[in-house]
Amino acid sequence: MSRQVIDRVDRADGAGSIVLYDWMAEEMKDGCNLMLVDSEGNILWKASPPTTGKQDCFTRMQWDGQTLIAHTWSCYRVSVDPQTGAVAVLAFTK
Repeated sequence: MSRQVIDRVDRADGAGSIVLYDWMAEEMKDGCNLMLVDSEGNILWKASPPTTGKQDCFTRMQWDGQTLIAHTWSCYRVSVDPQTGAVAVLAFTK
C-alpha cells in the first residue's frame, strides 16, 4: 500500500504518529485517512469523518500536543480523541 502523507505529527508521549494521508489515494476511499500509527507502521486507530459516503474525508489537522482538531471535505471542524480516534463535531464551517 503506497499512501502519500499530507501531514504527520509524532506524539511526544511515544504513542506513535498522527498521520493525515492523501484522501485521493485509492486505499483511502473510505474517508478514514486520519490515523494513529506506531513505530512499526501498525494502525492503532482510524478516525471516521462525521458524515457517511465516499465524498467525505479529512483535509487537514492541527495538533497542539493535547488537542487534535481536524477539518473535513464536507465542512466540519471536529475534535479527535488522541487515545481512541473518536470524533466529536465542533462546528459546521460552511
